[in-house]
Amino acid sequence: MKKLGRLIARLKRDQSGLTAVEYAVLGAVVVAAIVAVGANFQTQLGAAFTAMFNSIPQG
Repeated sequence: MKKLGRLIARLKRDQSGLTAVEYAVLGAVVVAAIVAVGANFQTQLGAAFTAMFNSIPQG
């Protein structure tokens, strides 16, 4: 636990550490957005293929 406290204190003083944290947060936001959009896209794509296959006459 002390190591984590020292790491946080060092990153707090070090501006390059702050930049790394900012990039990590930005990366997490991008991944969350991709996951959110991806799930919706998958649902819509499945519905589009279902509608397309259902419109083909059987015979």
